[in-house]
Amino acid sequence: MLSIKLSDNAMRLSAVIILLLPCVVARAEITCEQLVAISQQTVNLRNQGASLPALLADTEDAQMKRRFTPSELEFIRLLISESFVGAYSPHDVHEACEAGTLAIPVRKTGEGK
Repeated sequence: MLSIKLSDNAMRLSAVIILLLPCVVARAEITCEQLVAISQQTVNLRNQGASLPALLADTEDAQMKRRFTPSELEFIRLLISESFVGAYSPHDVHEACEAGTLAIPVRKTGEGK
């Protein structure tokens, strides 16, 4: 039953990422608000017992790979990892993003995903 719970948690993170980061070719970057939400959801799922490998594995599914560029997925994985271990809180992510010190991948015009 625990493995089902972790799977449900990972699916919830995927749903949050997909809802917060719709794929539009003209979109230049992931917003600070979206990054903070991913960080917060990661912390929430960790506190509910989800494992880091389960959350990261969710970013490997085909739907995620279709929606995001490799650099965006790499950044999302890094954000999940850092938030999970407590290196950056959602507040830290917000502050760094607003200050322009959080490296956010920028999509090149016409780069489709």
